[in-house]
This record gives sequence, structure tokens and C-alpha cells, in this order.
Amino acid sequence: MVIETSDNRFFRVRETGNPDLAHVWFGAAVKRSKGTWIKKAKAREILVRKAASRIVETA
Repeated sequence: MVIETSDNRFFRVRETGNPDLAHVWFGAAVKRSKGTWIKKAKAREILVRKAASRIVETA
């Protein structure tokens, strides 16, 4: 799924699978290009907070 963070960045995210990390997702930065979400160049997977994020698109 694609989310937008409170600082207006977009990430494709997945669950961590760890109950201790239930407040975050694993996510890689994405951008919108020609109607589809593509991974940004040199984007790496980081922890993204769930608080103050909104779901933009589910897949």
C-alpha cells in the first residue's frame, strides 16, 4: 500500500511482522509517474511511523 506521511512524502509500505514494532511500517520512498507509483532512485527500506500517516492507495 502507498501512504503519505505528515511531511508530505510517499512510501510503499509493508508490515514489520514484529509485535514490538507495531507502530511502524517498513517502507521505501516512491513517486508518482504517468499514473503509477515507482520507487525513487537509491530508495532504501526504512521504518515509517504509522502515526499521522494516511493511506493513499491500497494494492
